[in-house]
Amino acid sequence: MGFKDILVHVDATPASQARLDFAAHFAKEHEAHLVALHVEAAPYVPADIMATGMAASVLQWQRELRRHREAEVGGKVEAARQRHGIEIEWRAIEGDVDDTLALHGRYVDLVIIGPGSDSLDLEQPELPSPGHVVIATGRPVLVLPKDYKAKSFGQRILLGWKSTPEAARAVHDALPLLAKARNVTVTEVNPDLAGARRIAGGDIAKYLARHGVAVTVSPVVAPDMDAGSLLLARAADIEADLIVMGAYGHSRLREAVLGGATRYILDHLDIPVLMAS
Repeated sequence: MGFKDILVHVDATPASQARLDFAAHFAKEHEAHLVALHVEAAPYVPADIMATGMAASVLQWQRELRRHREAEVGGKVEAARQRHGIEIEWRAIEGDVDDTLALHGRYVDLVIIGPGSDSLDLEQPELPSPGHVVIATGRPVLVLPKDYKAKSFGQRILLGWKSTPEAARAVHDALPLLAKARNVTVTEVNPDLAGARRIAGGDIAKYLARHGVAVTVSPVVAPDMDAGSLLLARAADIEADLIVMGAYGHSRLREAVLGGATRYILDHLDIPVLMAS
């Protein structure tokens, strides 16, 4: 069906501009409706400041800072609308950034976000946790590296395959991109083939070939290395410009504890990754 509704997270950081431009270009290429979502946390006064009688001043300062950031980001969205010649729906919401992205993301075909941040600067905008957004949204999430500037996108795709519901969902959600790619390399890392009569990755490769996808099967066996680092190394080897993979979590803690490969990829991201759960 393609991507007809796309949501991009925008904020006041410099990296947000490149993400917004990428999303606008992507939406225009796919003739999709684009939503630019800006989220600001509600004003908050710590208990120790509350006791000093300065709470009102702190709240006022926070509100002014948020209004300034909202106006700044809104201006960037309007400039992008004019620059790319497409309509962009602007939403400014107060709330938790992860929960708000998950809620709004459930009504689109693709969510585009950045890698998050480890910054503790309270004056900086709150950035999303990619792992939480991927797990909680129920839609494919495209995570772009910081300061991403695309020379190419979706031409050489690495599909990190594992026979799980999450990986199957990622393949299905990425079909519009996979079908247009010049080459898709299917890599199953450290497959368990004991007694199996199959080629690692061959099963999903047959499925993709029936959809007209140009597929190369390239399993990797290196038991002493973790799957995440192997996938990134393989992506570098084939000069991939996109990774597609399932996002894995652990039992009831899926939203809090990501699988090793998922966490490693998100922590060391140097090319875009499309994840589904």
